[in-house]
Amino acid sequence: MIKVLAITLILLAVVAGIVGPQLFFVVDEKQLAIVTRFGQVRQSIRSPGLYVKTPFIDTATYFDKRLLIFDSPAESLLTKDKKRLIIDVYARGRIDNPVLFRETVQTEIQGRSRAESIIASELRREIASDNQAEIITTKREDIMNRVRDNVRPKLSEFGLDIIDVRIKRADFPAEIAESVYARMQAERKRKADKERAEGAEIDAEVRASVDKDAAIIRATAQKQADITRGEGEAQAIQIFAEAISADPEFYAFQRSLEAYRKIFESNSTVVLPADSDLFEFLQSGDGIKDRFGTETP
Repeated sequence: MIKVLAITLILLAVVAGIVGPQLFFVVDEKQLAIVTRFGQVRQSIRSPGLYVKTPFIDTATYFDKRLLIFDSPAESLLTKDKKRLIIDVYARGRIDNPVLFRETVQTEIQGRSRAESIIASELRREIASDNQAEIITTKREDIMNRVRDNVRPKLSEFGLDIIDVRIKRADFPAEIAESVYARMQAERKRKADKERAEGAEIDAEVRASVDKDAAIIRATAQKQADITRGEGEAQAIQIFAEAISADPEFYAFQRSLEAYRKIFESNSTVVLPADSDLFEFLQSGDGIKDRFGTETP
C-alpha cells in the first residue's frame, strides 16, 4: 500500500511538473504578453502577475514593455540645395498594442527593422526639403519634430508608439569636409583681421587725439612761458635803462671795470690805440677823481 502511494505521489509530481508550466505563466513589470490558441489571440495582458492558460493548447508570447531604441546606420542624404550631409538618427518608442504588433511584424527584430526603414525614408524626404546650412544651424529641431509626427501614424499601424526622433550627427562628407573647414578658417581669419584693423584704427585715432591734445598743451604752456619771459625781460630792460639814465658815467665806469676783469683774468694781451676809451681809467686816477669826486687807491 505504501509503495502504491509513493508511486502515485511520484506520478502526480511528474504530472504537476509537466502540466504546471503549461497551466501557469508569469508576466513581470517589464513585459507585455498575449495568449494565443492555434494562432488566434485569446488574451492581451499588460499588468504584471501570475496568470492561467489552457495547458498544451494556449501559448503565451512576451514583448518588451520598456522603451525600444530604433538606431539606423548613418546615411549620406541629399539636401534641397543639392549638397550632401552624413545624417545619423535614432528614435525611441514602445510597443503600444501587442496584439497588432504580433499580427503585423511578429517579432521585435522585424518590428525594429520596419520602424528604422520608415524613419529613414521620412528623414530622407525631410532633408531633401531643407538647405544644408539650415539643417546644420537652425532647423534641426524642426526636422526631428516633423519626422516624429509623420512616422507616428505609420508606425501605429504596427502597434508601435514613437516618443521622439533625434539626430545624433549631421556632418559633411569626408571628401568636402576639409574644404569646408578651410573656408570656415578663412572666414574666421577674415573676421579676426577686420577686428584687428578696426582696433588699430581706433588706437591710431586715440593716439592722434592724445598727441594733438598734448601738442596743444605744450604750445599753450610755451606761449605762456614766452609771454612771462618777455614781460620779465621787458621789466629788466626797463629797470636797466632807468639805472643807466640815472648815471651814465657810472655805468660806463662799471662796464670798463668788467672789461678789465675779463682781460686780466684770461691773461690776454690786448693791443689798442693810445686814445682808446678803455685806457681812460688806467692812465691815472685823475679821471676818476674828476668824474666821481674821489680818488681810487
